[in-house]
This record gives sequence, structure tokens and C-alpha cells, in this order.
Amino acid sequence: MKLKQLLSILCFLPLLWSCNNEDDIYEIFVSGTWNVGNFYTGGNWDKTNDGARPKYTKEEDIKMLNALTINFLDDGTLQGRISNGTFSANWQANADDRSVSITNLKASATPSGKSKELIDALKNAAFYKGDSNYLKLASEDKKTYVQLGHYSK
Repeated sequence: MKLKQLLSILCFLPLLWSCNNEDDIYEIFVSGTWNVGNFYTGGNWDKTNDGARPKYTKEEDIKMLNALTINFLDDGTLQGRISNGTFSANWQANADDRSVSITNLKASATPSGKSKELIDALKNAAFYKGDSNYLKLASEDKKTYVQLGHYSK
């Protein structure tokens, strides 16, 4: 009988130690410098392989996107770098419905091109999904999103 109890306990230990990073807001957002990977349209937000199409496919465009950065701070603020300056804002997320809100966004210069796309995507962000390796921020209709990652330069 004691052997069965011991085996039962050993079987459940991994469950006690495991965690779901998709529900830990700070583990996801406050995990270092995020770089823009690409902007996506279409697809089905609720599926893992959502079928969305990347807006940019040329290597030089991807390099320009990767230079755009965001740092979510645990005090509810964020800071970022765009091509011609910096930006800051407030952020909050809700793990229950995976909603996100980015407010009071201020840029040090008028953004243009891919920088403007990022600023617009952040202003329109309503939902998130991801973990500490990648993060997707989608608009209210979940038909467009920006994907962020920790990409090396």
C-alpha cells in the first residue's frame, strides 16, 4: 500500500512543478527586449497555425523590423525604439481573456513607414497570445497582428 502511495505522489510531482507560461503575464511581457518580427493579416487567430500572411518577406525589410524594439516593464510602462526616435506608453494585460491595452503612447518623433505601423499596431492592440519567446498583439477583430520575438541582431 505504501508503495502505491509513493508512486502516486511521484507521478503528480511534475504537475505541481509545471507552469503555464501562457497565463503568466509578467513572464510573457517582461521577459527582455522584444523585436518586431513581422506584421500579419488574415488567418484564424484561435488556431495555433493560424494561416496568417506576413506583410514583409524581403530580408532587408525583416532587418528593419527587427531593429524596432519594445521593453515592457513590470511597473506597467513600456519603452521602445523606432527608426527615428523612441516611444513610451502604459500597458496592462488580463490573463483571463488575454486582452491587452496600450495607452498614453507618446513618440519622440513623428513615426513613418514601419515605425508608424508598429505604433498603430500598439495603439490598436486588444488581444495577446504567446509566451516568453514570442508575443502576438492583435487588433480587436483579430484579423491583423504584430509578432514580437527576442531576435538577435
